[in-house]
Amino acid sequence: MKRISSLISCVAILCLLLIACGGGATPTPPPAPTRPPAEPTKPPAAEGYQGGPVSNGGAIAGKITYSGAAMAPEKVAVDKDPEVCGKEIEVAKVQSDAGGGLASAVVRITDIKSGKPLDSLGSKFTLDQKGCVYVPHVVVVPVGSALTIINNDGILHNIHTTPFDNAPLNKAQPGTQKELTSDPFTIPELIPVACDVHKWMGATIVAVDNPYAVVTGADGSFSLADVPAGSYKVEVWHEAFKAQTFDVTVEAGKTATLDAEFK
Repeated sequence: MKRISSLISCVAILCLLLIACGGGATPTPPPAPTRPPAEPTKPPAAEGYQGGPVSNGGAIAGKITYSGAAMAPEKVAVDKDPEVCGKEIEVAKVQSDAGGGLASAVVRITDIKSGKPLDSLGSKFTLDQKGCVYVPHVVVVPVGSALTIINNDGILHNIHTTPFDNAPLNKAQPGTQKELTSDPFTIPELIPVACDVHKWMGATIVAVDNPYAVVTGADGSFSLADVPAGSYKVEVWHEAFKAQTFDVTVEAGKTATLDAEFK
C-alpha cells in the first residue's frame, strides 16, 4: 500500500509540473519585435547630361570656312569591283564651295549638362555604302544608339571601325546583306571607319552624349537650336585640321553667332 501511495503521489506531482509548464503542447514563441519599415532606396544621382523641355532657349549659328590653298582631290585607281566603283575614285578630305564654306565639319557643345532630350537627334542612324563611298562622310550618333550600315552597292564590303573606348566593328557585309547594325555606342568619341575591301573608303562616326552636335552642310553653315541660356565651350572639328574651341554665351530668345575659319 505504501508503494502505491508513493506512486500516486509522484504521478500527481508530475501532472502539476506539466500543468505549470503548459502541458505537452509546444510553447508558442514570442512575437517578433516590430520594426519600422525601411525607407525606400533612393536612386543614385544621375550622371552626365539631363534631357528635358527647354523654355525660352536660344541658338548658336554660323559658318565654318576654309581659306587656305585649294586642295585638289586625290585620285585613287580602283583595284576592286570597277564595274560598280568605276575605274577611278576622287577622295577629297577638304570640300569647300566657292565662298569657302567647309563641308563635313562638326560643331558641338562639349560642356552642356542639360537641355533638349538626347533623342531629339533622331531614332535611326545610318551610314550608306553607295558607289563605293560612305554616305554621309561624317555621321553623328548619340550614346545608347546603334548605327545601321547599308549596302546599296550589292558587292562585298567590310566595315572596320577603330574606336578607343567603344566596341569595335569589323564585319564583312556581302552584297546580299542589305543592312547590318553596330553595337550601341556607350562613350562619346570620334571613330574612324574604313572598308578593308576598298582602301579609299573612309568616314567618321561622332558618338555624342548630348544632342547639341551638327555636321556642316556643303556651304559650311550650321545651327544649334533650343540651347538653354548660358555660357558654353563649343568645339569645331574637321578631319583635316586641328580642332578649335570657342567660348559662346547664349541669351534667351537670341541667336549667338559663331564663325570659324580653317587655313
